[in-house]
Amino acid sequence: IFFPINHDNSHWVLVVAFMQAKRIQFYDSMGQSGENYVQHIFDYIKHEHEDKKGSPLPNALQWELNFFPLDTPRQKNGSDCGVFLCMFCDFLVQDYPLIFRQDHVTLCRQHLALSILNSGDLPDLRST
Repeated sequence: IFFPINHDNSHWVLVVAFMQAKRIQFYDSMGQSGENYVQHIFDYIKHEHEDKKGSPLPNALQWELNFFPLDTPRQKNGSDCGVFLCMFCDFLVQDYPLIFRQDHVTLCRQHLALSILNSGDLPDLRST
């Protein structure tokens, strides 16, 4: 489950809940820790399970909460966080490693524009 979050109305970050893997991961192209976001998402998942299933989330202690992944691509300016967020989503949904960098942003913007023009059908990044 993808949770794009606008931090302080100025920066986009992403939290992803990998439900089957029992892992919640934080992605921030500026390199900040997302402990509070990850914890809030985990609390939300626990509350939703309790509400929908009528019982506590099983194996809650087995969940991995990753607040600060070191391998997250980093932006080198104050304006590309939205592109990075979209690319995090695109790569993760296709189960690709996050191997793009700041110098790929122009290509990433073109990739996103093609997606919009093609009604949301993203071209396969492996063919570019």
